[in-house]
Amino acid sequence: MISFLKKSIVATTVLASAPLASATVYAADEDSSHRGTMGAGYENYLKEHPTATQNNSVTREAGGAKSDNRVLDISEWQGELTANQVKALKANYDFIIIRAQYGSETEDAALEHNSALLDKYNLDFGVYSYSMYENPDDARYEARTLHNRAPKAEFYVNDLEENSVTSGGVEQSTKAWYDEMKSLAGNHKVLFYSYENFINENVPQAPNNYDGVWLANYNEQQPSTNHALWQYTDEHYSEELDQKVDANYISSGVSSEWFTS
Repeated sequence: MISFLKKSIVATTVLASAPLASATVYAADEDSSHRGTMGAGYENYLKEHPTATQNNSVTREAGGAKSDNRVLDISEWQGELTANQVKALKANYDFIIIRAQYGSETEDAALEHNSALLDKYNLDFGVYSYSMYENPDDARYEARTLHNRAPKAEFYVNDLEENSVTSGGVEQSTKAWYDEMKSLAGNHKVLFYSYENFINENVPQAPNNYDGVWLANYNEQQPSTNHALWQYTDEHYSEELDQKVDANYISSGVSSEWFTS
């Protein structure tokens, strides 16, 4: 697995106290499970394995307050950001992560608006694709569409939570996604997101090729598997957005600059 440089975590500043304008929120169908949103596959796994978060974890390492290294990830379900929200996020986070697509055919409804606003106010952002590739060629195509849709992203994430591969092997397909994205992204980081059980059962090798791994584990303890980013909850209340969102901790061995430099 990747060995990360130990850099200091950039401290965040005090939460903005000014009231925020409300965002445009996209209405979800009543029966929607937010399929295609980061963590959806992991949440389905937890429903079937309610004690899963008690396994494969160790006590969180000391080193910095939690608020000093938290990162939020959002999608269209949080709506279109406002200028005030972006300014508040910038005051408290070094970067955020937004969804760009679900498979290659479905672009996140808020991507164009949110990426343009984040760029306007110089708040760094990474993007993720909820992957649905069926073979290595399809994986390469999904990587290309992600890069084309978010050319100004600081880093790119292959969010693989479902094994949709029908030919060519999931390991080979996941490696193909990385190879294609790396050829396009150059020095920008390329990450792999999933949860430990899925990795162990489906792709125990391919994530080693990525620049870093982002793990979902909704627990008070960080995963024992080496990781650059840990998604610890989908119920963190964001004062900037006035709603609950996914939240993550940067690993104690990684700085925020590692993602964006």
